Amino acid sequence: MKKIIFLSLLLLIVTGCDVQYELEFNDETLNETIQVTLDNSMEREIEQIQNRQVYAIFNNYDQNLYNVDYSKGLTNFKATYTYTYEASNFNQSLFNNNCFDAFSFVKQDNNYILSTSEGFKCMTVEYFPIENLNLTLTTNHEVIETNADKIEGRKYIWEINNNNADEKEIYIKFGEVRQRNFFEKIIDYIIENKFTFIVAGTIILLLGVSVTTIIIISKKNNEI
Repeated sequence: MKKIIFLSLLLLIVTGCDVQYELEFNDETLNETIQVTLDNSMEREIEQIQNRQVYAIFNNYDQNLYNVDYSKGLTNFKATYTYTYEASNFNQSLFNNNCFDAFSFVKQDNNYILSTSEGFKCMTVEYFPIENLNLTLTTNHEVIETNADKIEGRKYIWEINNNNADEKEIYIKFGEVRQRNFFEKIIDYIIENKFTFIVAGTIILLLGVSVTTIIIISKKNNEI
């Protein structure tokens, strides 16, 4: 039988890894994605991760596992955990409840408030650190208030590391679902895929410079 372990504890035993936490709050559902990245040389830790069952919710009423996907590239291994919550049960998120002393997701009138106590507890245990954890929240709701470190279009980002984990807290207040117009959707798409556009733009620029250089050299050769 596979060992059963909570995801927060799973993250704690992994030394020198990066963790990406993404939460997409659209309409009344919250899609949670947690990706753990390890160097391929960490064979023992990778094997341990693959042999564990990881819960998104674990309490007296529900015991729900994450959907899990493993992938191995040339240099690193990635374990990706996904789960879809309803607004009514996101309060039971095991990861958030274990990583903060207090975690709350409540509805007030027509607004939702996601808040935590100060101090993210899942960075280290004894001598095993998580180097970085980015918490990214994307939403189609209007955001009324937030203490996010960065805002990129519809993305609200908290950057957590060993230097700030003890003081880090999450707060965001959502309003109504906001219908975005065509141009706002285009801007959101560009922002969310900016790396792809940067790479494509660089390639196009280099091709343009190369073609221009060839044309100039060709004209000079013809004039000789």
